[in-house]
Amino acid sequence: MSNPITTWIKSGMETYKDREDWMAERVSENSVNSQKLSDERHGPFKPHNVHQCESRARVNFRPSAAISSLAGSEMGDAGSFRAVRAYQSDFAKRRDEILTDIAKNG
Repeated sequence: MSNPITTWIKSGMETYKDREDWMAERVSENSVNSQKLSDERHGPFKPHNVHQCESRARVNFRPSAAISSLAGSEMGDAGSFRAVRAYQSDFAKRRDEILTDIAKNG
């Protein structure tokens, strides 16, 4: 006859295989997370060191136009979310035009 408290403790203990599996999972998750950080830092839409916060009270941000003919429009501010949204909506309109043209003319 075994002690019920000892049985309860043994049932809650993890095995060596469980610890090894958990460690392998943790290492793989850290590998994926470090690659995500690297991709986000060096991606096409993000500048280098974008993860660092701005320590100044007033951020030195002056929007600059990528193309002078777009200055003053939503697409004019290079690197802004408004510009990306404007470009994406224009691309979606152009895509729909192309798809309707293909549907009509074959």
